[in-house]
Amino acid sequence: MTEDDIGLSTGHGDLTARSPDQDSKSRFPLRDVTTARQLRAAGTALAQHAARPLVPLVRVLLCEDQEVFRLGLRVVFEAQPDIAVVAETSQLGEALEVADGPGTQVVVVRQGLVGCSSLPLLRDLCQRATGVLVLAETGGELGLLEVLQAGVRGFLPRRAAAQRLLDAVRALARQETALDSAVVSQLVRYLTGEATQAGVEGQVLNRLTDRQRDVATLVAEGLSNEEIARRLFLSPTTVKSHLTAVMRRLDIRTRTQLAILIHRDHSPAA
Repeated sequence: MTEDDIGLSTGHGDLTARSPDQDSKSRFPLRDVTTARQLRAAGTALAQHAARPLVPLVRVLLCEDQEVFRLGLRVVFEAQPDIAVVAETSQLGEALEVADGPGTQVVVVRQGLVGCSSLPLLRDLCQRATGVLVLAETGGELGLLEVLQAGVRGFLPRRAAAQRLLDAVRALARQETALDSAVVSQLVRYLTGEATQAGVEGQVLNRLTDRQRDVATLVAEGLSNEEIARRLFLSPTTVKSHLTAVMRRLDIRTRTQLAILIHRDHSPAA
């Protein structure tokens, strides 16, 4: 039996007994030091992380009545660490009610949901310091000028690239504008007088959407609403709605006035 077996050690001729606690401390000093260092390092890292400022979230409200497209927008936006979709609606009126709840900063709305009757709602949204991004599409009842006059600062094609949409939302949250290049060109032409009332009398159809242009042309040919509906595969109610929008945009009241404008547009002198 050795000295180690009986827990004795020699030092300078003395015999001392080692307790179990002393034995464990002497065998594992390196491990204890390493663990302490790791804990201190982890604590420092947590403290640095806690001191780091949080990224402010851009709170987005989606106003889109087509579910698949709405879900796609949500996926694109929520993949970003600084953007959160706080609510979804399918009508502009609902968006106005929801906007005040979670503190919405940007409302993304499909142009087709913004009609003449909902223009006051759009204006109200913009006046609440909410950035509105309109996703333009063919056949929208309201055009660029009406939308911008309502206070909208964002106007992009509905099929714009995902990164372009993200940049636009962030810009609107910073109280900046986000306009497509084609929109800027059209706005410049208007401001420089190339699209004033006197200058567009010979370009009536250019002031209309594609569907409005189809309806207006057939009205000028003398077709009734029912005949236009059959020709364009639309309901008579839809045709009437487009025709009302055309007359409002061109500031006319009768089908005869519309026909005169259309024929003047196509005359050799125009």
